Formats: sequence, structure tokens, C-alpha cells
Amino acid sequence: MRRQRHAALLVALLVGSLGLGTLAQTIELPRPVPSFSQAYSDGPGAWGDCPLGTDGCPDLLRITGCLTTALASVLAYHNVELTVDASTSCTGRARTGMDPGILNDWLQANRGYGRCVQDPIGNCCIDWGRLPAEIELTFHVNRSEVGINPVASIVIDHALRQGNPILAGVHWGAFCHGSTSQTEDCHWIVLTGRSGDTYTIIDTFNPDPTSRYGVRTTLDAGVHGAYIIDRFAIVERSAWTSGPVGNATPDPGSEPTAGSAASVVALFGILATVAALVVFVTVTGDR
Repeated sequence: MRRQRHAALLVALLVGSLGLGTLAQTIELPRPVPSFSQAYSDGPGAWGDCPLGTDGCPDLLRITGCLTTALASVLAYHNVELTVDASTSCTGRARTGMDPGILNDWLQANRGYGRCVQDPIGNCCIDWGRLPAEIELTFHVNRSEVGINPVASIVIDHALRQGNPILAGVHWGAFCHGSTSQTEDCHWIVLTGRSGDTYTIIDTFNPDPTSRYGVRTTLDAGVHGAYIIDRFAIVERSAWTSGPVGNATPDPGSEPTAGSAASVVALFGILATVAALVVFVTVTGDR
């Protein structure tokens, strides 16, 4: 019986150290993530009506700029500032700092937009390999249609505890909208923490065009509904400061990078260890 108690205690300690011991928990980033709305089109420095992308992309920030807006929030969190010339600025003025308008201008001037399969014309999608050098991204996939699978949850919680916000592509229905067959990454948000069984987020779509701020809510209460995460990218401050982000993937729809795959394998190994300890407890108790 004593051996059984010791083994059970070991399992409990290991599970607790992984953050698996309780589903209801609170995780907060060390500082607030700046909040931006893609739909801000009526006010000083408004960016909502700025053209998105390059090479004839017909989109506007307020319509399809959720990812650019979410990325601007994360860059501002990491204290990344960019400078755009008056000649390349949507506002017609030289600007320095970080908001969706500045980021969009910078991406256009630095070939930061590329072609996506769903683009009829132009380059409308962010090229992950041409982002500011101050950040690094690691991509992961949430393989679940009903919520967040256990491995993805562990990865997300660990990143948040390390002080890194997360970009997340989400959907909330069978299709992104009535005129497309796209079913994933319908919208992009920022994960900012955990509250019990859900996650706190910044929703980049605020229907109020006079507000420059995104909506602070939870994953199960997004502006469009309860969100299901498809893919997510952990955004960290880079250890080096020159050149494009080296480990970014060219397409957010691709499979995880080698680094993220290794992380998943390691996590499965940890979970296997927990399972083995549980078996050990059961066998010991039967003796």
C-alpha cells in the first residue's frame, strides 16, 4: 500500500508540473497586449479603408485585414516599431510606431505580401518569411473540430506562461462565408491568456468603425460566435536582429515546422510517461 501511495504521488506531481492536473486555471501574460480593430475607418489615423496587399489585391484592411491587425497587436506587445515613408504610407505621412496601418504600409513596401490559393488576383496574404526580424514564429495545428485537443492545449498554455501571445486562425461554422468553400482560418485573433476552461482573446473585428480597439473577450464568445482554432503561431522575441524571420513558414495553411513537430513528439513522450506511471500504480495496487 505504501508503494502504491508513493507511485500515485509521483503521478500527481508530474501531472501537476505539466499543468494537466486541473482544467480550470488562470494564465495571464506579464503585460497587456495592445488591442487593434481592423474595421477602424472613421477617426484620426484610421486604417480600415487602406488597401491590403500588393500587385492588384482588391482587399481592404477592414474587410480581410484580420491577420495583419492581429500581427500588429503582437508586434506592439513585443515593442517592435516600424518606420514608413510618406510616399508609401496610406495616410500620406511618414510614421513610426506600430498599428495595423503602419504594419500594412511596411509589408507593402518590403514585399511582405504573397499569393494565396484563394486569391483571385494580386498578393493578399502575409508572407511569413518576410516579417520584421525582431520576432520568431513557430506554427502548430489544432486537430479538433469540437475544441482544443490536449497536445495543442499544452503547447498553448506553455507559450502563454513563457509570456508569448499567440496568433490563431479560427472558424465558427461549416464555411467561412457564403461565397467560399474555405472551411478553416476564416478569421485571425490573438490568444492573450487562459481563464478556466477557455482562453482570453483579442478579436480583431470590432463592428464600431470609430473604435481603433479590438474586442477583448473569450474564445467561446467571439464577435462571430464560439471559435474553433485551426492553426496557431507562437510569436516570440527574436534573439537576433537582422534579416527576415528565418523559421517562419511560407503559408499559414502548411503543416507544422520541424521545430513544432519536435515539440509535439516531446509532448507525446511526456504523456506516454504519465500513462506508464498510471499503469505502474494499477499493477502495484493489484499485488
